[in-house]
Amino acid sequence: MENGGMLNIRKRLTGKTRFSRQVMRRTTMLSALAAITLIAGCSSSDDAMTAFLPYQYGYLNQIHLNVATLQVADHAAPGSVPGDVSANAPIPPDQALTQMAQQRLVAAGQSGSAVFTIDGASIVHEPGGTLNGKMDTHLDIQSSTGQQMGEVEAHVTRSMKPDLSKGDADSRANLYEITRQMMQDMNVELEFQIRNKLKDWLVDAGGMPTAAAIQTESLGGSAAASSSTADTGSGVVTTSAAPASSTPATPTAPAAATAPASASVQAPSAETSEPNAIFPGGVADDATDAASTAVKARSPAAGYLKAPSKP
Repeated sequence: MENGGMLNIRKRLTGKTRFSRQVMRRTTMLSALAAITLIAGCSSSDDAMTAFLPYQYGYLNQIHLNVATLQVADHAAPGSVPGDVSANAPIPPDQALTQMAQQRLVAAGQSGSAVFTIDGASIVHEPGGTLNGKMDTHLDIQSSTGQQMGEVEAHVTRSMKPDLSKGDADSRANLYEITRQMMQDMNVELEFQIRNKLKDWLVDAGGMPTAAAIQTESLGGSAAASSSTADTGSGVVTTSAAPASSTPATPTAPAAATAPASASVQAPSAETSEPNAIFPGGVADDATDAASTAVKARSPAAGYLKAPSKP
């Protein structure tokens, strides 16, 4: 009986040991599988967990337009171009363009309107891993009656070799980077086109025309805008030009006539034509200009003077 009891105890211990070993093996396998799954998921989750800050353009100069209203029209929804992957970007290109227009373009006038239209904004993943981005926009200026007054276009293309250390070629990080580069190009291109082709519609923050919007008229222009020269009758010539604004400037009153200095010199009268025996050169006059061209009396001719006769 004693030997049988010992045998049963050994069997029980052996069974428990085997069970413990099986549990340990299964636990080890599950831990390894979880680690493999975690490692595989880290590469994909890191990109999703990365915080992508919105693009900011407040540090750039605002462009004030002489219009009362400004609208943004987005005609470039993600996926409108075959192979477009811009929808996977943290900030799709069309949204970045909308944000740029809202931060940089300002309506500062009293009438009229401006419409910033996004015609295209796409990112295509080309064979070989290259990312090709493209942006197409235009800005229209319209009068209060809807008449087209001006238009500019701005186009940007960018090709980028993705950084595979940030994930796949079309990872969110790489799409964010190519969008950022295109927006830098678009900011420069759009401002250049506006300042060159819509300079007459530029104003400052208070709605006053800027230096670039001031126009000048050539001297050979029309009679209303050309320079005019008039003689006031006093020897002063005045020149006036009609201003570019609709309110004509008030002409300056001509200066009062000033008698020339030479007018104060009186011509010699007939009574003083006879030479003076005491002052043959004539009597100096304070009012007479030293540079006057008046003819001075000469010495009397020989034999003109006579000795007094005896009483």
